[in-house]
Amino acid sequence: MLLLSLVAFAYYDFTHNFRIALSPQQVAETQIALKGAMAEAIFNGEQKSEVVPASELKGKSGLDALFASTPRSNKGEGLIAAYQKDPQKFKRYAEMLDTAMNAKQVGDVVLKRNISQLPATSETLQMEPHLKVDAWGSPFCIIPFGEKVAIVSGGPSHLPCDNLPMSKEQIAKSNKNLYAGANDVVVVIAQR
Repeated sequence: MLLLSLVAFAYYDFTHNFRIALSPQQVAETQIALKGAMAEAIFNGEQKSEVVPASELKGKSGLDALFASTPRSNKGEGLIAAYQKDPQKFKRYAEMLDTAMNAKQVGDVVLKRNISQLPATSETLQMEPHLKVDAWGSPFCIIPFGEKVAIVSGGPSHLPCDNLPMSKEQIAKSNKNLYAGANDVVVVIAQR
């Protein structure tokens, strides 16, 4: 009973009094690294697969072959190490994710309106000012087609709606609801 009480106290103490001291800069960098990694997976859609050498597969079949381990030298680097090597890449992807999240909010507001009377940009929408712009401070382009509406960011280049690197027809033909185009243009498709 005493041992159980000590274990319970240790668990309580650890879960309620354990604090990791992180500076605000470390917290911000960690958020950028996490958002950047998630956005890279979303926008690139890459499935990184590692090749298992034939020597590891010899004599194995079925699940044994499926779960054969890759050599240690092939393992991917950790998130923090990757961030430290190229923080600008993670920042870029984090901004794209923030942009997509705001575009989704704009799409929700736009879908409550009559599609035939939509504004060309998010500038005049009745919503929080920080939500109706992309991560670079520009309003979103609003492009209706059928029962769908594309909410498009001109990206870090601040491309205007009449100079996007994709046409309305190309956007309409896409089978994705979220993607990035040339110049990190972010497209979110909203539908009723």
